[in-house]
This record gives sequence, C-alpha cells and structure tokens, in this order.
Amino acid sequence: MSAAPGIAERVARLAALWRVVTSRPVHPAGCTCMGHFLIPAMNARDMEADILDYMRGRYAAEGIGALVTLLDAREAEREATDIPAPPLRAWLARLPTAGVEESALERFLDDLTATLESFDAGPGGSASGGLICT
Repeated sequence: MSAAPGIAERVARLAALWRVVTSRPVHPAGCTCMGHFLIPAMNARDMEADILDYMRGRYAAEGIGALVTLLDAREAEREATDIPAPPLRAWLARLPTAGVEESALERFLDDLTATLESFDAGPGGSASGGLICT
C-alpha cells in the first residue's frame, strides 16, 4: 500500500515535535517527578505509553480497528523483553509503509499532532513549553 503524498512529511514533523516535547518540560517548584535540574527530560517511553494507550482506547470506542491493531502492535513491541522496541521516532518513520489504510493513518497523525502540539503550546498558544510536570 503506497502512502499518499504528504504522509512521510507529516510523520517526519511528528518525530521532530516528539523530540521537542519530551526534551524541555517545565519543572515548577515542588514538582513530584524528581526531575528538576537533575533530570531535565521526561521519560519518553512512559509518556509514549500513556499517550498511545489513551488513543487506543478512544479508537476502540469509535470502532477504528485498523488503529487499534496498529497501537496493539506498538504496545507488544514496547512490552517485549527479548528485543528492545525501537524509539517512537523510529516507529513513526515506519508508519507510511505499515499497511494501514490511508484515512485511518491520517486520523492517527492528526490526533497525535494535535496532542503533541498541545503539549508544546505555552500560555496563549505560544510554543514555549506547555508540558509542565507536576
């Protein structure tokens, strides 16, 4: 199945956005993540699992089986103990050739983009680090 023009570019943009979102969260005074200045980045694997698990439940409720299957396969990769799962950015890069129907893949890319952009948006929608640990 060939990917429509633009899918590969959208995936590349998502991979770059993922790096930005996970690399610079704000740690307010008294945050409980134990990060602060000692650990300046979020645990990307945990954050990925939380986001994709939420999206999987949403797609299951809406009956979008292709995306449920896609996210189930990613979860199996993450949970495998014999072979480490590739990072999310590498997994995203494989999406255009994953065999998912185009409309479902576009829905997933739209939803993940909106989610990551909401994390990256600061006050008033500015891109100044909207993800704040608690």
